[in-house]
Formats: sequence, C-alpha cells, structure tokens
Amino acid sequence: MKRMIAIAAVLMLPSCELLNNSGVITPEAVEVLSPKVELAQTTLVASPTPQMIAAYYCPQINPDPTGLTCLIPLGEPPLPHQMQFHFELIYEVDNPNEFPIPTTEILAAINVFEGTQQTELGAVCTVLCNPDDVACTGDPGENSCKSDEADIETIDDLKDRVLDLLILTVDAAINGELDNLAQRLIPAGSEKFEVRVRFSLGVDAMIDIMAHLVDQLVSDVLKGADVAFEIPFSVRGSLWFEAPLLGRVALGYGPFSDIWILKP
Repeated sequence: MKRMIAIAAVLMLPSCELLNNSGVITPEAVEVLSPKVELAQTTLVASPTPQMIAAYYCPQINPDPTGLTCLIPLGEPPLPHQMQFHFELIYEVDNPNEFPIPTTEILAAINVFEGTQQTELGAVCTVLCNPDDVACTGDPGENSCKSDEADIETIDDLKDRVLDLLILTVDAAINGELDNLAQRLIPAGSEKFEVRVRFSLGVDAMIDIMAHLVDQLVSDVLKGADVAFEIPFSVRGSLWFEAPLLGRVALGYGPFSDIWILKP
C-alpha cells in the first residue's frame, strides 16, 4: 500500500527578467515558483524479526527463575540496540524554476501503532547543512521548523510527542554513503528529484511501547508458529526551502499511512 500526497504552491513576482547577464538572480524577477513535494515512500532499512521481539519480551511475560521457559525455545534475548528500527523517507521534489533551490529544514512526525490504544507520536526537526559549513550539526535553532503560515505544521504543533521516539540517523553502518546532514540542492527544472533521509525509532521509547502489544506474539512464537508482526504508522510534516528573493518557503506533506510487516 502506498499513498502519494502532493502539495504545490505558486508565488508570483512582478514581471521582468529573472537573471541578469552575469547569471545572478535580480529583484526584477518574472516569477518564482515554489517546489512541489511528495512523500513517496517509507522503507524499513533495518528492524528486529518477530522471533527477536518474542525472545526479548518473553522473560518479562513468562517470569521463570531458571530462565529456561524462554531460553530453550527462543534462545538468548537480543541486546537493546538490536531492537532498533531504522527507516528511510523518500521525498520527490519538483523544482519548476530555472535556478536551483536548496532544502534547509525537514520536520518529520510519525505515529506508530496507529489505530491501537498504544498509538504514540514522535517528531524531529533537522537542519540540513551547507557543504562548507563544518560547524553545522543538524541541530535545530530557535526558529527552525517554524512558520507563520496557518496551514503549515511546525514543531510547536507537536507538543505531545514522545521525546526520543524519532531521531535522525547518523550511524554510518545504517546510512552507508547517505549523508543525512548534507543540504539537498534541488536542481533547476527537476521533476521527482529524490531527497532521501533516514530516521530511527528510539530504542528505549519503542521497547516501552511494544511491551504492551506483544503478548500474543510471544505466545504464538513459543508454540512454534511463524508469525508476522505489524506496525501501522503514519508520517507527516513539512519541508523548508530557501527560495531566491522570497526567503524561507515551507510546504507540508502527509499524512502518509502504511503498515510495516516484520516477517519471520
């Protein structure tokens, strides 16, 4: 299941030339068009298996001084860091202008186990970096992921989120060659230009949330059944761009709803 959500905006300026002879953008612009944004896909990059989840929670659900009730059928429980979920958001951006536009900030919010009593919200604001800005860490500033536009979701709209449920992934073992902090320059005239960002679900927060949802999974795995574990979720948020002459422009996306299915 995949749902595509598109948001577009057009921003008009007085008629005249956009570029002067030196290629510099001038105030006498014809028009500046803001990009279109689609959150096209969410993909799990790494996650525990149902058997790992069962082995982790079994000792809590079936206390046994010997530990054999869980150890014999399931083996040693995984370490906490092996219970972490890493996923990738793939945005597709159209830039209809004759000049590139950089993305500057990304606000992502995720509801996990949506539709259950344990549904929880996590959010993170990430500032993307200029290639030559060695001091940039991606940490948001005072005005990051904020907007005066009423229809744009900002970090202030997500006050009830679970702290540390959603975090930007900077682990090279997960990201590979993907640099989550690098500024994404959307090329001039591009269509469906991919902006890929990887996030993780905080291991401590997810362990606490899942503890209320895995009783049946543990029971089934102890009986020898090969069962899947489903995580319904939705993602929404906003992207900020630095548009020439216009300054910061924000576009919202989502909600994008789907289900991650963990298979044996």
